[in-house]
Amino acid sequence: MSVAGGPYVALAVLCQRIDLQPDGTANILGIVDGLAIDDPTLPGTPPLVLNVRALIALRGGSVRGPHTVTLRGWFPSGAEGLAADTRVAFTDERPAITLNLPLELELPEIGTYVFDVLCDGELLTAITLDVVQR
Repeated sequence: MSVAGGPYVALAVLCQRIDLQPDGTANILGIVDGLAIDDPTLPGTPPLVLNVRALIALRGGSVRGPHTVTLRGWFPSGAEGLAADTRVAFTDERPAITLNLPLELELPEIGTYVFDVLCDGELLTAITLDVVQR
């Protein structure tokens, strides 16, 4: 898949909420790119679970037909986390797709969590979440 032909990333963020409007637009509320937490390695500290949404908007460019979009998470340690595949289709009538994926993230480490966005196994972009100690 070539960057020259698409698909192109229009938007890739983590957010708290998405409000769909009657006119078909969407309001993105509470973009989350980082947070401060208590040290998760201290005894007695319960693991923090963060509920967010991954919003991914792609424009097909010249790409058409069915494709697999993957969101693959990585912990700061480099260990692989969650992975989710979604089948999409770019058509002349619908040359763009928007995915609104609910995520329940357990944050057992301090550092940068990375969420790769791939199309048919090719990396398009990455979303990051920086978690620092409070």
